Amino acid sequence: MTLRTEIVGTSARLAEIGPAWDALWQRGSRSVFQSHGWISAWWNARPPSDPSRPCVALCWAGRRLAAVMPLATRRHRGVRVLEWAAKDCSDYCDVLVDPETPDGRAALQQAWAAVAVPVEFDLVYLSHVRLDAAFHALLQGQEQPVRLRLGRRTARSLQVQSDGAAGQAWLARLGEEARSHARRRHALGEMGPVAAKAWGHGEPIDALLERMVALKQQWLADTGQGSSIMDNDAVVFRALAGALARQGSLRLFTVHCGDRLAAALLNIAAGTCEQVFFSVHDPHFDRAEPETLVLIECLAKTFDSGVTEVDLLCVEDDSKYGYANARLDLASFVGARTLTGRLALAVGERMERARGPAEEAGTR
Repeated sequence: MTLRTEIVGTSARLAEIGPAWDALWQRGSRSVFQSHGWISAWWNARPPSDPSRPCVALCWAGRRLAAVMPLATRRHRGVRVLEWAAKDCSDYCDVLVDPETPDGRAALQQAWAAVAVPVEFDLVYLSHVRLDAAFHALLQGQEQPVRLRLGRRTARSLQVQSDGAAGQAWLARLGEEARSHARRRHALGEMGPVAAKAWGHGEPIDALLERMVALKQQWLADTGQGSSIMDNDAVVFRALAGALARQGSLRLFTVHCGDRLAAALLNIAAGTCEQVFFSVHDPHFDRAEPETLVLIECLAKTFDSGVTEVDLLCVEDDSKYGYANARLDLASFVGARTLTGRLALAVGERMERARGPAEEAGTR
């Protein structure tokens, strides 16, 4: 069957291809970060100041969508960079390839060629690629219009696997950390009644989400830090949360002290795995370490529900997570198309060699 390619650059066309994209996503890996709802939520909620220009490459086999490469371009210090769409919101970045297409690699190659030839950019920077990503098929044979190679920058994500244990049995295995958890609960209990809750599907969560936004915005202001999903009054965060809710993959877990929210997690359900995407805590309760307390409570109750792994994703400070028992190393890939891109890539890699191994921080 003849393959044809298309570059999507408008939100109207992105909406039109939603059903075909959803069907491909259902047939493929089904990571939420490559779903149509996730990419379109980011696309439509970006603030006017966002410098990125989405350019999603598609390859069709007849009326069937065979491959999707969700990409975007932006200028960084005068250099035009081609990167993943929704990169700052997505811990695992990848392409979608139809597993039922006879030659999925050919479809992916054509989708890449559709971007690499006409789209204006100087260099490619594609980060947060898992070892099992479908993207690796693009590298086989090196037939790309722009040659891609392994970059120096890496990232890591951490996982907590139950190893078949239910919640309380898993917690008992933690030894000293279990005793520390009991002390945290006691410390919080001295400030008021403690209640931990997993929010069920269909429960009203709007007020809770707004409280989470307020706590995160205050924390960012207090620490002088920034967050792409919280800029512009958290429009992107609300859009992503809405996309997760519509997909039925939004999970919320909270710990309250009296009638006050002490800490909360926004998780993504992914089969027998849950991913901890967003966390907040009220500094009023810092003595009880509420951000750790809510995570341990979440892990214990989640393992009781039949989930076997909780993915902490790309955490900024992995020293706090001594109970994680697995990790994923994430790679980056780079390439240059113009002289400007080659010079920028050479300078950047020279600086990174001087600094030593570079590891990307978490996305939030």
